Amino acid sequence: MDNRPIGFLDSGVGGLTVVKELLRQLPNEEVIYIGDSKRAPYGSRNKDEILAFTWEMVNFLLSKNVKMIVMACNTATAVALEDVKEKLDIPVLGVIQAGASAVVQKTRSKQVAVIATEATVKSSAYKDIIHRKSPSVELTSLACPKFVPLVEANMMAMPEAKAVVKESLAPLKGKVDSLILGCTHYPLLKPLIQEEMGPEVQLIDSGAETVRDISVLSNYFLISGSEREAIQHRFYTTGDPATFKAIAGQWLNIDDIKVEEVDLSQSQPKTKTLIVATRNQGKAREFEALFSDRGYSIKTLNDYPELPEIEETADSFEGNARLKAETIAEITGELVVGDDSGLCVDVLGGLPGVWSHRFAGPDPTDEQNMSKLLHELASTALIPERRTAHFHTTLVASMPGKESLVIDADWPGRIATAPKGEDGFGYDPIFLVGNGDLTAAELPFEEKNEQSHRGQALRKLMVELPSWLDK
Repeated sequence: MDNRPIGFLDSGVGGLTVVKELLRQLPNEEVIYIGDSKRAPYGSRNKDEILAFTWEMVNFLLSKNVKMIVMACNTATAVALEDVKEKLDIPVLGVIQAGASAVVQKTRSKQVAVIATEATVKSSAYKDIIHRKSPSVELTSLACPKFVPLVEANMMAMPEAKAVVKESLAPLKGKVDSLILGCTHYPLLKPLIQEEMGPEVQLIDSGAETVRDISVLSNYFLISGSEREAIQHRFYTTGDPATFKAIAGQWLNIDDIKVEEVDLSQSQPKTKTLIVATRNQGKAREFEALFSDRGYSIKTLNDYPELPEIEETADSFEGNARLKAETIAEITGELVVGDDSGLCVDVLGGLPGVWSHRFAGPDPTDEQNMSKLLHELASTALIPERRTAHFHTTLVASMPGKESLVIDADWPGRIATAPKGEDGFGYDPIFLVGNGDLTAAELPFEEKNEQSHRGQALRKLMVELPSWLDK
């Protein structure tokens, strides 16, 4: 179970149609919603603007420690989904895939249409997915640029709305049996759209279909919310809070909904310094790969030549990590992460362990340490089951005046009989990963980051760090 909120983003109020369905299907989930009404509609903007605005909302949601992000905006999904998914380590969902899949399943005549913003239509996102799933389905795409301004102005019940819907949908009447509402604003006009298209036409709400995917991913990643007494949903807008509140309260049937106005340009996370208490550039690269997209500037002890050397005099991984992190945090006043990592070989009673870096003497090379370990294990060369081992990492995050955060992780494997591979550092060339035949030094950098003890610990740190910093 994971009671952190799910983050929703949209160019305005349209994404509330997805939230409404989520509250119905998944009542144990808490919602944080950001709607960029001030800069709506997104559909007529260029790709660079849409991508930049979407990232501003993503970063805003990340600052709220969300466990998943739902792009409840077809335009943002079409332009930015893949870029955001590639750079985040939490699940990120769009609304196009679900809507496209639903229309393929529900159409009878294979004559379907999607109405969407200009940017979504130009992206061909719906067309590509539908034709990949069912090449025989004929899709007509129609941009309806006047719909979003109607919804954002809360004019859904006014005569002008009916006239705009009638005029916009005229090219589709009598030609399709299913119509995708390819913008999450459009379900707020659903009664008018259904009236104009006729009762025989199925309206596919892409946002509502997406909630099923949210449920599946939550179960898969074991991050579903648990039943609890109080759930506090939070709504933010860059536009007029009163207009947003009127639409949200009516659509979600929440009387006391609270809406806060935000300025995304000022709420963007400023670059924060994170000092990694090491001079090892290999370790620094691993931190950089995972934390740079979170607004952190990664520094190492090489950037602070005036800092004293911290002797690793403790007899445990946590003790050594604390010594480094807490001492340097006290001197610099910055957020510092210290780690102590080591290789623990079962038949040696956990050695080299905390002495991994100096196993062969006071200041050995990696080659000398590996050579000594292989010598110690010489009698087990023909007995692989006696060469089991694991890498261990303890991370300690420290800031002045705060109780330190401690994270542990292990990476199981075996010791090879000879070094293999050109990448990695330390004992990587002789550490066979899991039950396989590749050493850690033979893995691609990204794959190693995904599996390694330090990669596991860093991902745990990313999850726990925001709430720890807020304490």
